[in-house]
Amino acid sequence: MATEKAPAPALAYDMEGSGTPVVFLHGLTFDRRVWRPITQRLDGSIRSIAIDLPAHGDSGGEPTDLEGVARQLRQLLDSLSVERPVVVGHSMSAGLAALYASAHPVRGLVLVDQATEVLPFAQMLHQIAPMLRGPAFWQVWQRFEDSLGLDRIPEPTRTLVLETHVVKQDVVLGYWAQVLETEPADLQAWIDGATTGIETPCLAVFGRPATDGERQRLGRLPDTEVEEWSGGGHFVHLVDPGRFARRLRVFVEHCDQPD
Repeated sequence: MATEKAPAPALAYDMEGSGTPVVFLHGLTFDRRVWRPITQRLDGSIRSIAIDLPAHGDSGGEPTDLEGVARQLRQLLDSLSVERPVVVGHSMSAGLAALYASAHPVRGLVLVDQATEVLPFAQMLHQIAPMLRGPAFWQVWQRFEDSLGLDRIPEPTRTLVLETHVVKQDVVLGYWAQVLETEPADLQAWIDGATTGIETPCLAVFGRPATDGERQRLGRLPDTEVEEWSGGGHFVHLVDPGRFARRLRVFVEHCDQPD
């Protein structure tokens, strides 16, 4: 496995295996190590590239908007001569993956417990914005974190995930700045417009029932599979990493089929 720790603002990554390139993007406050329970089960059958977002893990740089991260991601993949990857994004990075897929050639898109519906989340953040920006941040964050279902992840994966979990108020607010500074309806309209160019196969895996808004937006894509894994929670891919790895392998094979 090749491991790179590059100076800021380059993105740190782990790369292993061969075959179809698959890029793994972690959620806010975690790092690339959370994907190891998945990539280890792929047995080198794909070329997995797990990346630390800016200001996470071993990556330098500052928090930025998702478009900024997408540009950095493109620079990294170009430097690695990676063309048309399958892009996998969890949580916030599902939006990043979708934005990347709308602007750059990809082979496939995998969204984990998040789609491109942001209106309810944005409305919630606007309501609690004063608390987020002050000392009450930690109280609010704890309630948010309690809803994620980290306790559903079995050991030893849970310990690994918690080791990657680093919460910094300035980093969280930096990534949420675009949400907090934009009217929720305008933000949703922008994302809807920005992701209209997605033409690649898409797999969306939820650990809960998908909302009507999520299903509506996913239904606009030309080749989409939506799966709800009951009881999985927000970390559905890590509650059963073997199942997720098997499903991902099947999806990658689908993406490899000629048009």
